Amino acid sequence: MEKGKIIFLNGTTSSGKTSLSKALQNKLVKPFYHISCDMFDSMAPHKEDEILFSSYLETSVSAMHHTIKLYSDLGINTIVDHVILDNNKGSERLSECINLLYNYPVIFVRVDCPLNELERREKLRGDRWQGFAKWQLESIHGHGTYDITVNTYENTLEECADTIIEMLSYPEKFTAFKTLWEQMQS
Repeated sequence: MEKGKIIFLNGTTSSGKTSLSKALQNKLVKPFYHISCDMFDSMAPHKEDEILFSSYLETSVSAMHHTIKLYSDLGINTIVDHVILDNNKGSERLSECINLLYNYPVIFVRVDCPLNELERREKLRGDRWQGFAKWQLESIHGHGTYDITVNTYENTLEECADTIIEMLSYPEKFTAFKTLWEQMQS
C-alpha cells in the first residue's frame, strides 16, 4: 500500500496553522485529515499537579506522532498542525518525529508570521496567555531545515495553501526529515 502524504506544519501559536490546514483541506483534490497538537493536548487528563499534567501532555504528543505514522501507513493523507520548539522537550519531539517519519512522504513546512501580527491574533483569539507567541517565536525553527516556508501575514491562506499544494507534485523535494535524520546519525 502506498503511504499517505504528510504535510507537516510547524509554527508558533497564532501563526495560522489551523486556518492554513482548513484552507488546504478545502483546496486539495484528494482528502487530507487534520491532526493537531491542540487536539491531542485536549485529550490529556487535566490534573492540578503540574508535573503530572506535563507528563500527560508529553504522552499525548508522542501518541500524536505515532498516529501520524499510522495514518500514513494506512494510506491516509494527513496535515499536521504542530509547535516544535528548540528546548529539550522540543528537541525530543523533533527527534521522535524524524525517527518515525524520515522515510515517509513528509513535506516539512515552516509557518512564519511577524511578532506584531502574532500578538494581534493572540489578543483577538483570547484563548492564549498574552506573550505566549513571543515566547515561542524566540525558541522555534532553530534547526533551520524545512522543505518550504510560508508566511501567513505576507500571503493569504489560499496563496500559502497553493504553494504547499504545488510542492506535493515534487516528492523528490521532500528532503527535510531525511536530512535531519542523517544529521542525527553522524
